[in-house]
Amino acid sequence: MTDSVSVGRTVVITGAASGIGLALVRRILDREPDTQIVAVDIAPCPETRAQSVRCDLSDPEAIAGLELPEHIDALANVAGVPGTAPAETVLAVNTLGLRTLTFRALEHMGAGGAIVNVASLAAHRNTLPHEDIVSLLEVGDRDELRAWLGRTRLDGPAAYDSSKRAVVDWTVALSAQLQPRGIRALTVSPGPTETPILTDFEESMGVDAIARSASLVGRHGSAAESASVIDFAIGPAAAWVNGIDIPVDGGLTGLRAASIPLPLSRPRARVDLTE
Repeated sequence: MTDSVSVGRTVVITGAASGIGLALVRRILDREPDTQIVAVDIAPCPETRAQSVRCDLSDPEAIAGLELPEHIDALANVAGVPGTAPAETVLAVNTLGLRTLTFRALEHMGAGGAIVNVASLAAHRNTLPHEDIVSLLEVGDRDELRAWLGRTRLDGPAAYDSSKRAVVDWTVALSAQLQPRGIRALTVSPGPTETPILTDFEESMGVDAIARSASLVGRHGSAAESASVIDFAIGPAAAWVNGIDIPVDGGLTGLRAASIPLPLSRPRARVDLTE
C-alpha cells in the first residue's frame, strides 16, 4: 500500500465554515489543489477553493435534499453543537444529522472510502447507561428525538456528552458493518481546542475545568492540530486504521489515567562478583 495521496479525490467535510472543519478544508487543498472539497455547513465556507454547500445539519429533510457528488472518497463529519445550545439541537446535529448525512454519503462511496466522525473527550463524561445510548441511535427523526429526550430529560451539557458517546459507539459498530465493503470508519476525539466555540465549552463545562485541562498539558490544542489527524485518518496512509477512536489531546488522557508511580525507575543490574 502506497503512502501517496490520491490525486483528484472528492471529500465531503461538515462544519467547514470555521474551526477544525475549515482548517481541514485548507490543509487538504493546500496539498491537493485538484481535490474537490464539498464544504457543508449552515454558514458559507470562507475558503473559495471549496464548493460551499449550505445546509441545516439539524434537519434530516434538508440533509436528504442535498445534492452530493456522484462519487465520494471520504467524509469528515466535523460539525458539532456545544452544550450551550438546547438539548434537542445538540442531539439533532451531533447524532441524528451526523448519521443521516453518513447514510447519504455511503450511497456514493465504494471500496477504499473512509468516514471520520469527530467525537470528543467529553464522551467519557456521559452518565447514561448503554441501553439509552442504543435507543438514541435508533432515533429516526425529530419527533422520535423529542420523545427520547422526554424520557431521559437531559439538559444541553449532558446532551453534548451523551451525543459524543453515541458517536464513538456508533462508529465502532459502523466500521464492523462496512468492513465487507472495504470502507473504513473511525472517530477522532479532540480535547479542549482553540476554536470559536471554546467559550461555549467554558460556559457548559466550567471555566475552571477547561483551564485545568490546559494547565495539565501546557495549553489548549489548535484547530490545525486536530485537522492534521483527521486528514491522516481519511487518507490512504491510514488504510490499516479502522474502528477506533483517536484522542487528540496533547496527552491529557494519559495524564488523567497514569497510575504507575515511578515509570522512569530503572531496573537494577545484578553483578556477579564471585568470578
